Amino acid sequence: MINNFPTIDLVVLTRDDRPLTTTVQASIQAQTGVKIRLHRVIGSANDQDQSRIATIVRARNEAVRRAKGPWLMFLDDDVVLEPDCVARLHYGLASRPNYAGFGADYLGEASKYGSSSHVAMGATMFRRSVLEQTTFRLEENKCECLCCCEDIRRTGARIEYLPGTKASHLVKENGRILCDQPIAVATSNKLKHDATLSTRAKILVAFNRRDVRRFREVFLRMLRAYGNQQEVIAVGYGLYPSEIGLLSRSTGVRVISKSVNGQMPPVRRLRDFGEITATLNPSASVAYWDASDIIVQASLDPLWNIVQSNPEKILGVREPIGYPQNTAIFGWTRTIQDPLMRHRAFELLSTRPFLNSGFSAGTASAMHRYFTEATRLRESSALRGSTDWGDQTAFNLYCHSDHDRWLEVPDGWNYCVHDRPAGEVHVTPDGRINCRSGTPIHVVHGNARSLVKLAIIR
Repeated sequence: MINNFPTIDLVVLTRDDRPLTTTVQASIQAQTGVKIRLHRVIGSANDQDQSRIATIVRARNEAVRRAKGPWLMFLDDDVVLEPDCVARLHYGLASRPNYAGFGADYLGEASKYGSSSHVAMGATMFRRSVLEQTTFRLEENKCECLCCCEDIRRTGARIEYLPGTKASHLVKENGRILCDQPIAVATSNKLKHDATLSTRAKILVAFNRRDVRRFREVFLRMLRAYGNQQEVIAVGYGLYPSEIGLLSRSTGVRVISKSVNGQMPPVRRLRDFGEITATLNPSASVAYWDASDIIVQASLDPLWNIVQSNPEKILGVREPIGYPQNTAIFGWTRTIQDPLMRHRAFELLSTRPFLNSGFSAGTASAMHRYFTEATRLRESSALRGSTDWGDQTAFNLYCHSDHDRWLEVPDGWNYCVHDRPAGEVHVTPDGRINCRSGTPIHVVHGNARSLVKLAIIR
């Protein structure tokens, strides 16, 4: 299979050749959105090393020589990465050419001091081309990390901790690592299915009357074809009485009819979904999709498992491309009227994964928090003046303002067809939509009318 994810040379520095702890191993294996090329560099002291730091300096320089690709990340053998840590660091560097390196703040330095002159190298990614132009070194009363930061800044490049990128330092006691247990991995094949989750789950959709046919003949038909019997709560805007009756007779569909008020469904659904989720069992699993251009081609049971394993987070997927290739990021943020809010929105959306707002999932309580806050954002100075006609900017602002609010899941749960390389998406003889990279596609999203352009739907 061809993998289009970026390849990262991940170098783990160790004192000896003993196996990595299960926690560190699990965190490496759990990384999403990247392909890891793992290297072990053993920093064994020799007679020329005057200190432990001198040994580390030699090991880091050896790692630079071993790496092959454009992205090199150092990881200490007692640092545990969040599942999206490596992908976030790569995205930050790829979208910010003036930065030579970004680090995950596993020591709590950034939270205490803000912009820090010292960036610890225990979970830091670099452009390898920058490291090849210098070498790790040390000075009296300066570690190799601080020397590296100073050398990089002298060239005019920047290095800093990347906000929202998380890793943690394993606690040691008398040289022994404590709490060495595998971390939870948020992937569908790691979780045991609970049949009651499916019966309690709800699916939300919102559409204008022009999309009634697509909802019934494509979204609903394919949803049921793969055994998904969850209740679908459909908010319809401007529906005729005959259309309300037609939808109400569909098995497992609850219709909420509302008149047209001039707002597009992606904006109006924020308030309407907020009212709906306020009435549901707070622990129930909830998901929504843009029902007008969605094809379901798998059971949703694994998705409900992920929701219940992360009850305080909403789930999201990233778009195929981000800043600067995705011009919507600049276009939607530059028109925000308030200068401070405009700068903040652009900074967040241009340095983090650009999330598609056509899907999210979570418990009813987590989703209600999102819908409520997104409604407020749309009506406040945070987004006033934005030319974003939908809810995508609000969705990204909500998630990226607080990393703990959301969890990135594989894009197969909302596989955006638009902006994929030519030939990446194809239809198999049995009618399934697959991709050349081999990503399992559970739900296809034909954003920007891409399914129509591919003659998959009409």
